[in-house]
Amino acid sequence: MSDQKITISNGKLTVPENPTIPFIEGDGTGPDIWSAAQHVFDSAVAKAYTGKRKINWKEVMAGEKSFKQNGNWLPDETLDAFREYLVGIKGPLTTPIGGGIRSLNVALRQILDLYVCLRPVRWYEGVPSPVKNPGAVNMVIFRENTEDIYAGIEFAAGTPESQKVLDFLAKEFPKEYNKIRFNTKEKSESFWKMVGAPNMNNEVQVGIGIKPVSYSGSVRLIHSAIAYAIKHNRKSVTLVHKGNIMKFTEGAFRDWGYGVAKEYFADKVYTWNQWEKTKRKKAKRPPMQNKKLNWLRAKS
Repeated sequence: MSDQKITISNGKLTVPENPTIPFIEGDGTGPDIWSAAQHVFDSAVAKAYTGKRKINWKEVMAGEKSFKQNGNWLPDETLDAFREYLVGIKGPLTTPIGGGIRSLNVALRQILDLYVCLRPVRWYEGVPSPVKNPGAVNMVIFRENTEDIYAGIEFAAGTPESQKVLDFLAKEFPKEYNKIRFNTKEKSESFWKMVGAPNMNNEVQVGIGIKPVSYSGSVRLIHSAIAYAIKHNRKSVTLVHKGNIMKFTEGAFRDWGYGVAKEYFADKVYTWNQWEKTKRKKAKRPPMQNKKLNWLRAKS
């Protein structure tokens, strides 16, 4: 079957009758999962289009299978195929031990800029569930896939790289450096003596991880989520964050999210931030007026 490529123009996909879709079989249980999944996909397409359309599957290499064949965990040809054909699928991939790419899955996300991890979560009738009302579970998760901890900026404890970051913090940001509990041998030694274990290793061993959260990265993710919710008639969008602790990363994500709602979807959404401001305004009104508003709200 000849190649028929899916194309995109002005944000819209054009899908030919028999599109070519590259796939990575995967490692471990990957071959078993893929053989079953391919049958499901093909059967679904045949039923939906009464046999008039068909997927032309094109295998591309990655993971352990690729490494055994050509000594490369993630060949450039595979990345080029995903870029060329736009839509692809992969099975589970192993993580190389002792060097190389720390995670092939993260590498694919970063290289191809797959910034949304979209996960529908719902219950299907007949499936056992430990909760009383599983039918109430019906959500779609839009998880950041390339920023935050998925940026993969880490330095192992005890390495020269980690020590460079510690030295930089000690010199440029001493206040923040002092928040690292065991940043010196003396602090470690003092603690272990206090708990009665004086022979513990007191060398400075601090793993460092950096979680970047950007305006542009946040806006594109949240805009995608709200647009999806509106298109599919979802009732609400919830921003999940830890902004009360990480105010300038998680907190910024929340604030930028409210900004996206206000700037791009003002006629479609009403944010919790707006509700909080409304409550504060009501609290400043005379007591009798407040009582009237409460009654009207309770009756509506």
